[in-house]
Amino acid sequence: MSGTVQTPPKTQSLIFSYVRTSGVLFSLFLWANHIFLNYRVSGNIIFAFMPIIGSITMYLWVILVADEFLLLESSERISRIIKNLKHLCFGIIIFYGAVALALWVNGMSHSPSVSKKTKIVSLSDINMGLQSYSHLTIGSWDGDANPRTILSSDKDDPGLHAGGDIEIILNEGTLSLQRIIGIKQDTEKFYMKMLNADPDSKVALAGLVEIFSKKKDFGKALEWFDQLYDKYPAEADIGQDLAARLFDSRNYGQAAEVLRKLVETKRDYEVLYLLGQALARAGKKDEAEKYLEEAKQLDPTDFRAFHLLGYVYRDTGRKEEAKEAWNRVLELNPNFAQAEKNIGSLEK
Repeated sequence: MSGTVQTPPKTQSLIFSYVRTSGVLFSLFLWANHIFLNYRVSGNIIFAFMPIIGSITMYLWVILVADEFLLLESSERISRIIKNLKHLCFGIIIFYGAVALALWVNGMSHSPSVSKKTKIVSLSDINMGLQSYSHLTIGSWDGDANPRTILSSDKDDPGLHAGGDIEIILNEGTLSLQRIIGIKQDTEKFYMKMLNADPDSKVALAGLVEIFSKKKDFGKALEWFDQLYDKYPAEADIGQDLAARLFDSRNYGQAAEVLRKLVETKRDYEVLYLLGQALARAGKKDEAEKYLEEAKQLDPTDFRAFHLLGYVYRDTGRKEEAKEAWNRVLELNPNFAQAEKNIGSLEK
């Protein structure tokens, strides 16, 4: 019995208190790290280095808590210094969490995103043990002459490199701080450099068609598509995506022009159907009928061409042929309610 050493009750409660507090602080630290990486803002360099400050402070907190128990029997002066340092760490971590909360609130904005083009000046990696961070120093935009240092996120393009041209996607945050949604390579400049090296590069031409069609800059998209088609008429499949975007933007005439070129080298059901649809929407019903008739011959089991032909027949005054086409739709797809509705309207 005399050899048994018991921990004083006061020390046990102190240990429990420190464990609980450390758990809360560590959870706050991890959450704040997530926020700093995913709700980044451009502007003040402090935001880029906050995770490093937080990591150092968290490590110091753990060391100080451990040392306090190791030095329980030490001098009162040392204990007081450790407690003061511990209070300082506690305050820094709380401040760290408060800043992260502000970034989270700022990121709640649903304002439209904007794109800024610049260059990467340098990249650096910082390993903090359990946590690692990467910094990007990027050039200025909007007339600001000063470079900016920001945190790198796993949402960024993995191919980023020093000296590379980049595009930064931002939106205006709730607290008027510009939040960085993502960073990617400036593919437009990349493809232009490819064309300078090889004016016949199919990859670069197709890439430029896709970039401008996604931006809905259809004038430039069509210019690059024409160049692609002139050089590679049998391999211009990107034109189908361009036509789809033109169609979605109700540019039916331009969509038809693109599909007319494609159908010369790729006369399959899908291209014929899309061309017929674009022409019908553009008001060219007779020409649309020609391509839709050819499409249904290629695949008489696909109801879409029959359905669209029904409208063409109806709009050109051939109601019986329209009814026949929609009845064929119901044979192929019995649950197609719109065909039933169209037939009903013809009978009335």
